[in-house]
Amino acid sequence: MKYKILIVEDEIEIIRLIQKRLNSEIFDVTVEMDGKKALDTIGSKYFDLVSLDIMLPHVDGLTLCENIRLRHKYSLILIISALDTVAQKEKAYLLGADDYINKPFSPKLVALKIESLLKRRTEITNAPLPSFQNIQHDENLKLFFIDGRSLSLTVSEYTIFKTLFDTPKKVFSKEELSQILYNEDIGNIDKEGIGTHIYQIRKKIAFLSDETLIKTIRNTGYTLYEC
Repeated sequence: MKYKILIVEDEIEIIRLIQKRLNSEIFDVTVEMDGKKALDTIGSKYFDLVSLDIMLPHVDGLTLCENIRLRHKYSLILIISALDTVAQKEKAYLLGADDYINKPFSPKLVALKIESLLKRRTEITNAPLPSFQNIQHDENLKLFFIDGRSLSLTVSEYTIFKTLFDTPKKVFSKEELSQILYNEDIGNIDKEGIGTHIYQIRKKIAFLSDETLIKTIRNTGYTLYEC
């Protein structure tokens, strides 16, 4: 069975470059050049992967990204955009994007990214990984997956979440988490900084799951607990 791919892009030459690199025997490609039409298509069909530009007519790519994630949590989302800023990338990841490629780009790289994302999703689905509830951890890649979708974390966020994951239901104080980051040479982050990190991790988790995975134990700390 072919992978269903949706390319949302308003430049025909870019569409042709991407399509040319995708094997038609493996991929069934749909194209939309208008954000509003893409929104209608997303509402009526499931796609294994959606490639999105951000600057589109009528409905922008980040709005589409958010809608895809709300409707189809297992669809992979690849952003391809000329908006190469940290703020744009952070927003895209927070809204549920799985990867982000800057324009101008290599069509070969895009094709490889698409193949790699789909292959990785299949591996996660089929291969047993250390897990707790709906969370899986690939220590080799230093990635967490929630319901099969990657959770994009900074190094310090990853270390905090891994600490909670490795000993679920144990309560870690802000001081303990701060010391762990210091011991790992990640930085000297104070208690307020730990609280900010937890807030950011929760925001990212919320785009992947409705469950409250990190629980606050009042006046004590944080724990990963069974919902």
